[in-house]
Amino acid sequence: MVLNHAARAPGDDRVPVGQRHDTPSGTARAVATAGVGLVLAALPVFLVGGLAVQVRADLGLGEADLGAAVAAAFLVGAVASPLTGRLADRLGATRSILLGAAWSVAAATGVATVADSGATLAGSLALSGLGFGFMDPGLALLVQSRVPSRRQGLALGVKEAAVPAAGLLAGLAVPTIALTIGWRWAFALIVPVLVLLVGLVAPWQRPDERPRRPAPAVARNTHRPAGDSGPSVPGSMQAAWVLALAAALGSAAASGVGIFLTDTAVARGLSPSAAGLLLSLGSVAGIVARLGAGIRADRRTGSPVATMSAMLAVGSVAMAVGSLPGTLPLVVGTLGTFGAGWAWSGLLFLGLLRLRPGAAGSATGIGLAGLAIGNALGPLGFGLLAESSSPRVAWLVAAGLAGLAAALLRWHLRRGPGPTSAPPARTAR
Repeated sequence: MVLNHAARAPGDDRVPVGQRHDTPSGTARAVATAGVGLVLAALPVFLVGGLAVQVRADLGLGEADLGAAVAAAFLVGAVASPLTGRLADRLGATRSILLGAAWSVAAATGVATVADSGATLAGSLALSGLGFGFMDPGLALLVQSRVPSRRQGLALGVKEAAVPAAGLLAGLAVPTIALTIGWRWAFALIVPVLVLLVGLVAPWQRPDERPRRPAPAVARNTHRPAGDSGPSVPGSMQAAWVLALAAALGSAAASGVGIFLTDTAVARGLSPSAAGLLLSLGSVAGIVARLGAGIRADRRTGSPVATMSAMLAVGSVAMAVGSLPGTLPLVVGTLGTFGAGWAWSGLLFLGLLRLRPGAAGSATGIGLAGLAIGNALGPLGFGLLAESSSPRVAWLVAAGLAGLAAALLRWHLRRGPGPTSAPPARTAR
């Protein structure tokens, strides 16, 4: 196969389609960057969710008010991500990642120092929507360009495991920081994460480590694992928007449950510390599940969308169980929601990279728009339902949304071999 590469300006860190930087050290650093980068982007929102009891008490907010503030972050991300995804294709991975980091730090700083009402909390969190908008496409470009195809499922699993990892940090911040020295100090957690991210990204800024300009045409006659870069699949735009719609439904279900988990737990009689630990337990389940889903995707030649659909179906059942009264159903529902109903996002982005490998930032922006819409409307709707009716009704509605997302993906797959199905690996000749 012949891959044609466009010429790049000196110092441009965008890597042409098909070029791989798969030395062990470079791959490991790229995978670590993917995880750390998304932890940083997710921390502001997840800290607010994990510290919901303390934040609402201090600022005098209701459940719907908190849901609206969180929704502001994701609505900004939903509107911006298609554009920021295209910008990431032009800026390259490193610049996009650093831009995302800057917006996320600004969001955390605003919440910690300025937020004194629902409006100022929402305004500060809105900045994190821009952080996601640049960070996520930048990390996808990094994975596509510097991680071999046979490891991209794992890399995206690590990247998406960063979301529950941020939830884990938020949960641990309740008993260790919020209940001791105050909830605002918990946002200082973003500082060591930022330092680590900059340390990981900095070597790619040096001229000797920037991707070299490839030859105009390079003959390739080697084994190409499923999902390697190539031209976009016909019909990929339509398929990408189907995936984005399913992601919107699934993330609306899971994000509402996740953001209000500590509130639900306290309402059922758990102490604030125990509620924070339950959030941490769910986050650990989500981390393990996202890593496992990525590893499994690397070992299979089929569509990651089929696994995504199955996980959403399991998550739907778990949310229905979580709606039942008592502590045990809540624990089971939490584990199932975080471990299945909210653990499929790495598979979403893997499918999108296979759809449009020549425009990874743009494809990721489409998927991120769906996720952001769901993450915006989910907490808002969950908060309104919990306040006007009951948390049980909110959990049941979330279960229905997750089930609808699973059904949509099954319909998409039944239409025929989808463009998100990976081609069989080719053997060398």
